[in-house]
Amino acid sequence: METRVTEHAAIRVRQRGVDPVVLDCLLSYGTSVHDHQGGEIVVFDKRAFRRLERAIDAALLRRVADHRTLYAVRSTDGALVTVGHRFRRVRKD
Repeated sequence: METRVTEHAAIRVRQRGVDPVVLDCLLSYGTSVHDHQGGEIVVFDKRAFRRLERAIDAALLRRVADHRTLYAVRSTDGALVTVGHRFRRVRKD
């Protein structure tokens, strides 16, 4: 899945040391939550990890499991806006 990445997001990926393979797994299998500003937040949750377990091998799953707190924000046009590690729960209102 090819996603347009903003310059800001590219900088944040480098600054935060996010593995591109893990980011791709997040965008492909993560759960999307509406951010109430027109975009969406993509996070790993239990359902996302169950989907990952069925889709990828064990070695890659261990690699992704180290980044369970990773999140990504997409804009209304689907562009990746930013990436980070969350320290608080993302509410699914």
